Amino acid sequence: MATEPPQQDTLSQRRADFEKFKNYTAYTFLIASPVLIALPPRKLDHLTVLLIGAFGFSANHVVREQTGRSIVERIESRIARPRILNDLPSERAQEVQMRLRAAREAQLREGGMPADELEKWKALQKQQDQGIAERVWLGGEKEGWMERRLQKEQEALEEGKGYGDLISEYVWDVWSWGKNKEEEDDD
Repeated sequence: MATEPPQQDTLSQRRADFEKFKNYTAYTFLIASPVLIALPPRKLDHLTVLLIGAFGFSANHVVREQTGRSIVERIESRIARPRILNDLPSERAQEVQMRLRAAREAQLREGGMPADELEKWKALQKQQDQGIAERVWLGGEKEGWMERRLQKEQEALEEGKGYGDLISEYVWDVWSWGKNKEEEDDD
């Protein structure tokens, strides 16, 4: 009478078999997916997208098994900001900037600069403190731009224009760099 192996041996054998199955499946899709995509009829449909996805998952699995790091992990590590840039500007640099600004403001006040000029200078400093991503994203829009845009939209709708007309106006503004259509026609 044969003795049954312990439960642990059965589980470890199943895990090993499953890993072997995953590897064989990954290599199969790694080779078969591009072949199936290249066969006629060549079209981009849901099956092609599934084959591209299977190829990507397979390549990711094979690379992870061979190198220990997957393709996705490699891309994430390259996209992530280097540690050196995360700490810039340093606390010391920020402290020096604050001192310089305070000294500049005091100098401007003592120099008899008018209050409106001082306010303009502060607004410029605030704009410089804004992140570059925020400045690019907003495109130089001032406070309340959303309300002005909604009001302009409401006025256009009351005049009988549609959303298509509004979109074409916005596209024209971008295309002509803010010139009116009448100015463009005169040129």
